[in-house]
Amino acid sequence: MNKTKSTARASALLKCWFTVLSAMVLLTSMPASATNLEQLISDGELKLNVEIKAQDVAVKQQVALDVEVLSTRPFKEELALPYLDIPNTVVKKDEQKVARSARTIEGTKWFTQKARYYLYPMQAGEFTVPELNIPVSVEFTSENVVEGVIQSQPINFTSQMPVSNIDTDALIVSPNVELSVSTDRPLTDEFEVGHAVTATYTLSVANSHMMLLPKINIPDISGVELYRKPAVKENVFNRLNKSNTATLKQQVTLILQEQGRVVLPKQTMTWWNTKTNQLESLTVEQQTLQVGDAKLLDSLSNTLGSSDGAQTLSNWLSQYWHYLIIAGVFLAGIARLIGNHFIDLKRYFVARQQLNTKKLNIQFCRHVEEKQYSKAVQTIYEITGRKTLSKGTLQLPLDSESNDIWKKLLKLGYAKTTEGSVSASLSVSLAEAKILLKAINDSPKTRRTPFSFNWNLN
Repeated sequence: MNKTKSTARASALLKCWFTVLSAMVLLTSMPASATNLEQLISDGELKLNVEIKAQDVAVKQQVALDVEVLSTRPFKEELALPYLDIPNTVVKKDEQKVARSARTIEGTKWFTQKARYYLYPMQAGEFTVPELNIPVSVEFTSENVVEGVIQSQPINFTSQMPVSNIDTDALIVSPNVELSVSTDRPLTDEFEVGHAVTATYTLSVANSHMMLLPKINIPDISGVELYRKPAVKENVFNRLNKSNTATLKQQVTLILQEQGRVVLPKQTMTWWNTKTNQLESLTVEQQTLQVGDAKLLDSLSNTLGSSDGAQTLSNWLSQYWHYLIIAGVFLAGIARLIGNHFIDLKRYFVARQQLNTKKLNIQFCRHVEEKQYSKAVQTIYEITGRKTLSKGTLQLPLDSESNDIWKKLLKLGYAKTTEGSVSASLSVSLAEAKILLKAINDSPKTRRTPFSFNWNLN
């Protein structure tokens, strides 16, 4: 009996001991993460560095905000930057991967993770980077991971307008900028009306973001139809020097509508050089191309319009005078040759006109004999020189007999398209055809105008 009571009492004590032990383990494990994270920070084994390298910058100048977490224990998760909002500032996270490393400092091995924000103040004034709550995940022991948040202190920086009386949207702020233009074919080529050429303007701005790039304005050009494509912007990261370059490409296609000189106007942009702290200008000179065969005339026009035009023209004449003499002698010989053979040329063209008329007369009579009246009507129009074949619009002063024959011929020629039927006995005889031909050939409107040479040479 006593033995049974002793066993029961021992079992009860053992259960009580296990209960107390479990409660102690539970109580100590619940706040372990917070206590251990705070302990790591207080012991100097977990650090957060947030740094701005430049405290005083220009408006739109890039500000690098570095965030680095250091721990004597390995990180479980990769550093994730929280959302950051600063009024009147463009904030962008670095698109590159988080830099992870391990290094020894004063004999202690440290694991580091580093990421970066890029800040671009858009107006002058004082700015404050608020407290950053950076999530951290550290392997405290082989079986325990400590998670929590480490907080930074606010950081101030200032921004100033580099120059007054300038449009902020058009201002470029960078240590290095390039502006260029290229075309899909050389502008020295021979262009004609209807040809097209595409010009591409390229703007590259170091240490900037594509959101900050200004527009490239290309005005309308007289005698040219312009087709502007939407600007293409992108950020290009240079892995060698770990810097970002914002680029803009603006394409415009010129459809040439008129002959003459076409000028793509000069492009000028304002640039604040952060290396020298000076205001500079980016310039692409005007681009010129020639449409048509007016190169020589344009050259002479420019020569005569310049201040030393008379001297330049004199030099040109002294250089090419022998060519002018040869051209003058050649033209004089041509004119003399035409004058000597003018009568022969006149006779040739008159004989040719008479031969053509005779051929048409024979053709007309053959069509009448073969009762091909529609072709006969068409031949009459060719004889009179009319190209538009409207019914009954011969417009010649014919006598009544010839006019009746003409109307009968029209009726037969267009019998298939007129209303009603045409009598089978209705026809035009060869004699009637000759009467009509004689009346037409004798008409003043049908007689060929004698050939006369036009001295107004184009």
